[in-house]
Amino acid sequence: MEKLKNYWNEFLEILEKKEEYNAITLLESSAFIIDKNNNPTIVCSGDFAATHIKKDFLKRIEDFFKYKCEKDIDIKIIVDADFIKNNNIKIEKEIKEDIKEKTINNIDSAKKIDKSNLTNLNKKFRFDNFIQGNNNRYVFEAAKLVSSKAGKEYNPLYIYGSVGIGKTHILQAIGNNYLEINKNAKVLYVDGSGFRDEYIHGLQIKKPDIFKRKYKSLDMFLLDDLQLLESAQETSKELFEIFQFLYNAGKQMVFVSDKPPKELRNIEARLKNRFEQSLILSIEPPQYETRLAIIERKIKDLNTSIDEEIMKYMAENITTDVRKIEGAIMSYLSVRDIMKITPNVSQCEEMNIFKDYFTSKPKLKNATIKEIKKRVSDYYGMEISLLDSKDRTKFISKARHVAMYLACEYSKKSVTEIGLDFNRDHASVIHGRDKIREELKSNSHLSLELNNIISSFNIES
Repeated sequence: MEKLKNYWNEFLEILEKKEEYNAITLLESSAFIIDKNNNPTIVCSGDFAATHIKKDFLKRIEDFFKYKCEKDIDIKIIVDADFIKNNNIKIEKEIKEDIKEKTINNIDSAKKIDKSNLTNLNKKFRFDNFIQGNNNRYVFEAAKLVSSKAGKEYNPLYIYGSVGIGKTHILQAIGNNYLEINKNAKVLYVDGSGFRDEYIHGLQIKKPDIFKRKYKSLDMFLLDDLQLLESAQETSKELFEIFQFLYNAGKQMVFVSDKPPKELRNIEARLKNRFEQSLILSIEPPQYETRLAIIERKIKDLNTSIDEEIMKYMAENITTDVRKIEGAIMSYLSVRDIMKITPNVSQCEEMNIFKDYFTSKPKLKNATIKEIKKRVSDYYGMEISLLDSKDRTKFISKARHVAMYLACEYSKKSVTEIGLDFNRDHASVIHGRDKIREELKSNSHLSLELNNIISSFNIES
């Protein structure tokens, strides 16, 4: 029991060293308790804290405990405001004041500190440690331009894309870089739920003007997870008013979402219209080379090394949510350090080291070559006979290679047998299969096509 409490305190100390003050505020304003069966629980004062801890920090906490305890530790999260109150747990405001005081005391007293400038920015998100690739280079350059010419170029900037591909890093890097240039500027980073809860709190204490004045005084407003306001129409109306004020004042705004403006639901129509008139950029999932570079950077930051074979294996299989890269690396290192072995790819598969981190791939059930050829020809809108023909046009060759790849991956036939089914020799089948494998490393659209084809079969649950 005492060990778990020590590990909890150790985790909080790590967060403080990394200056992850948002995390410290959430966790220290909650309670970490252990029952008589040695089962840990995080008790939160409200749904907001519980949701954010579960979404943003629970996996990291459980991974840390797993590393320390050498086994899986399940941590429950519950809401019990009375428990927090009765046990004199510090509220968020008090913790923020403590953090602010520590920060001020750690800075040379000769420097003047603006105590009101709490940006919510994480200093580790910078342009110089963001890994660029073909999937994000245009967004990266636009973000740098916005941070150096705030309010003058591309205001507002709207960025969207799926989870775990670097949107938050880019967003916070804009704020951090802008503050490097404009030391006394008022910058605020907040996500959709935080913005909503702050607005509601202002209404509850009957002081909505304080909320409005705070946001209207900003020089740069960075709003993450905009889609979280889809269920908060009144809040989106308030956001429109703030948007109009900041826009007319020439203050920079950057919005991030998991979808483009046209797909947002229940958002103030006038606000959506303003978004659609702004510069809208999307970040695609990173290609293989970029994923490998991210893995290499993470390993370097940890002051350790991993065999190139394992790094490539991770880069090939973590294709969508690259936030899982850090967890995958820690999982591998924990096995290596605890068991005193250096697992190769085969051992990683046998031990299921990466089962929680690799991108899940749909599997085929009882697929035959005939079925594969039919699904591929239907998907690409062509006659099935063309797959067996000598036609070498680019479109037909691609479809043929896709069918050969699926046959190699999901049928039990040898390459020689597959070759006979396609009126080809085994060398042609190997060439087609390997061509698709190589393209999948850098072509996220091809990966989507394959998943769509596979999903048209019976899929294993």
